[in-house]
Amino acid sequence: MLRMKPAGVGVLAVIATSQWLAAGAAMAQSVPAPGQYQCTGASGAMAELNFTVGPGTIYTTTKGFRGTMSVHPGTGNVLFHGAPPQASYQGRYSLGPPPQVVLLTVTGGASSEAGIVCQMR
Repeated sequence: MLRMKPAGVGVLAVIATSQWLAAGAAMAQSVPAPGQYQCTGASGAMAELNFTVGPGTIYTTTKGFRGTMSVHPGTGNVLFHGAPPQASYQGRYSLGPPPQVVLLTVTGGASSEAGIVCQMR
C-alpha cells in the first residue's frame, strides 16, 4: 500500500526553508569595502565620524586613530573595535551603489538606526 503525505506539507517545508535561507543571507555580511566614507546625519555633514577602510579590516578615523572591524555572527552587524568615535556604534553595511554603512546604536541587545549614514566617496 502506498502512503502519501497531505499536499500542503511539502509546500510548507519548501517555503520555510526558503525563508530560513533568506534570513541567513541577510545576516551573512562582510566588512565595508576599502575606501573613504563620509558621514551625514539629519543636520548635515558629520565629519568627525568620517573614516577610511583598508587595508583589510582596519579603519582609520579623521584624527588618525586606527581600529579593526568584524562582523557579528548573529546579527550580521559590523562591529568597530578600538578607535572612537566609531567604537560607540555598530553598522549595517550595504554594497550600494554607492557602498554605505548605516550606523546603529545598541541598547539591551536591540539595535536601532542612529540616523547617520556613511557613504563611500
